[in-house]
Parts: sequence; C-alpha cells; structure tokens
Amino acid sequence: CSSDLTQADVQRQGVDDHDILVVTIPRAPRTARPVYLNGNPYNAFRRSREGDRRCSEIEVRRMMADASDEPADAEVLDGFALDDLDRPTLEAWRNIFRSRKPDHPFLTGDDLALLKSIGGWRRDRATGREGLTVAGLLMFGQERPILDRFPRYQLDYREVDEGLPGERWQDRVTVDGTWPSNVFSFFRRVIPKLSADLKVPFRLDADLRRIDVTPAHEALREALVNALIHADYTGTRGIRVFKRRTSFELINPGTL
Repeated sequence: CSSDLTQADVQRQGVDDHDILVVTIPRAPRTARPVYLNGNPYNAFRRSREGDRRCSEIEVRRMMADASDEPADAEVLDGFALDDLDRPTLEAWRNIFRSRKPDHPFLTGDDLALLKSIGGWRRDRATGREGLTVAGLLMFGQERPILDRFPRYQLDYREVDEGLPGERWQDRVTVDGTWPSNVFSFFRRVIPKLSADLKVPFRLDADLRRIDVTPAHEALREALVNALIHADYTGTRGIRVFKRRTSFELINPGTL
C-alpha cells in the first residue's frame, strides 16, 4: 500500500442485513507515485469511474518525474552547448531584464555567467557534470536543438472566429521553422495578440501616468506564463492557445 492505513480508514457498514468492510485507501503522495505491482513501475494502474486502467508509458514517466525533488527543468543535458541557443532571444531577455533592473549583478557578466545565474546552465554537484539545462534550452534554444531533445515539442497559438464557417483560424503562431520557436519567443509573440482587443479604460496612476494594463491583461499574462511553465514537454499534445471572440482557452500537457 502507498500509505499507512489507520483505524479510521476501515469502517464496517450494514447493507441489506449484511456487514461489509469499507476500506478507504489514501491517495499516494507525489513522492510515492507511481504505485505499481510486481516490482515493475510500468505495471501501474489509475482508478477511473468505470474501474482501473493501466497507465500509459507517458503517464508513468510523468509521475516518476514529478516524484523527484529536483525540478525537471534543472536537468543538465548531455551533448548540448551554447551554440544550441538563439543568441538574439537571450539578448532580448537581457535587454528586458536590464530595462527593469539596470543595476542587477546578473547583468555584469557574459552570456554564460548570465545563464548560470538564472539556472540555464549548471553544474551537477553530485556527478560533476556541467552544461546547458532543460530550462535554458526551452527558454532560449533554437528550434532544431529543442526538437532533438523533445521530439513532441509543440507551441501553437490560433485566433479563431467561430462566426466564419469553414475557416479554422485567422492568425497562427506555431513551430514552423520561421522563428526560434523557444518558450520566451513564443510568449513575446503571443501575449500582444492575446491582449490586443481588450478594452483599456482611461486611468492615471499616482504620478499622473497612463495605466495601460487592466486585471484582464494581468490574468491573461499569468495564464500564459503558467501554461508554459507547468507543462510536460515530453507529452504528445504540446501547448495550445486559442483566442476566440468570446473566450480564451489555454491547454498544456501535464497535471496543472
């Protein structure tokens, strides 16, 4: 059993003049999943309404990754180097960071020093291995190196107008070889499109400067950031963002 049962988890109940034992099995904690049979992690089952079904290989790998105390994006990658990054993307991130915190010490070094400071490059103290991390590759990588590590990697934004029959989308950003296709570039391309039609009432802050951001803008930004961060990039469906006339829909693989 994945957890220790207590007396409160076992109850005797009467049903039609018969006594039955009702055993409530607590859900296994994150660090104990998957729960499996016969010493085989892939012999794991998930309870659904109609019964138990065997977990897929992807589901098992996801649970095993979630069980680790080390973040999945901190993994040091073998065979990847700084040449696998898109330098204009990294420079754009540096410029945005500089505009907000011009005196921050992270900005004093070169690209490698910056990556080390923000977790894009690290040394595994247990093994001594040093190199580009999953986070660094996803955030700043070129398309081909990202696909080499994550063959099912997909970022897809679509603007859909349900009122136009036969038309699937009017605008789209997807992994197609025309842009770096990393997470940061996707965010920068998509967030203006998502928020383009939101109304901005006239408001001034305490310094009499125009406020151009509403709670709706902030909610969309947080939703997109969370969809990109809390995603399983080994999944089969990828990140999907839909902008419709009356709604927004953000879908990511994983358990968020």
